[in-house]
Amino acid sequence: MGNTVGSANADFWNLTNGSEEKIHSNGFSTSEPFEGMKFPKTKDDAYIVGLWCADGYHRTSSIGISNTDTDLVEKFQEFFLELFPSKRFKLRIYHPDKFKRRTKAYHLYINSRPLLRKFREIRNNATNFISGKLILPYMAGRFDGDGSVGNDFYRDCRIVYGDREETERDLALMHSINFRKMKIYYYRSAKTYCLYFSRLETNEFLSLIYPYSVRLQKSAFAPRRDLSRHASGRMAII
Repeated sequence: MGNTVGSANADFWNLTNGSEEKIHSNGFSTSEPFEGMKFPKTKDDAYIVGLWCADGYHRTSSIGISNTDTDLVEKFQEFFLELFPSKRFKLRIYHPDKFKRRTKAYHLYINSRPLLRKFREIRNNATNFISGKLILPYMAGRFDGDGSVGNDFYRDCRIVYGDREETERDLALMHSINFRKMKIYYYRSAKTYCLYFSRLETNEFLSLIYPYSVRLQKSAFAPRRDLSRHASGRMAII
């Protein structure tokens, strides 16, 4: 993100100190390795994984999120607080400058090799870890981190990826819940892949991820309420 012009400031997030060891709802403690434990288990877990895969930060032994949206950063903070005492968090604030940065950005991270190793494993094998009721929260995290849609919430719904394999894995997840009209595009100049949603499926996709999407819930999008009442097809997984 460039040079740090802010500094780590835990008080900014009103974090509270926790004990040295916390127990996650999946049953593992922060003093134990993550290998062999079931994760992600909850829809909140799946959302965080999707958000990190899309817009997360990682380096050697650090894992976190870099974003301009404080709501997304706070969402990640809530996940961290389930696992670690707040004194282990590091927050850097990047202020706008005259060159690349136009908006204040936040960089929240923690040093944890086991957590980073688990998240990388999931990212590289998403179809082995994400299934059933975890797919939509995971895709909501992906959308919130690297997705976009036209102002009419009908055109140009897409999610951006860095490599084709990762794009194809998420496409396979969407195929598993019967979204069949999606396509992958490669933009050579930007060296990015995009997972495009058909206009025929955009409203349904946005409506289904709406309960989990922080960005959509802040937008003017009005989800279809009838989808949750369907008893067959992809709506049955809600």
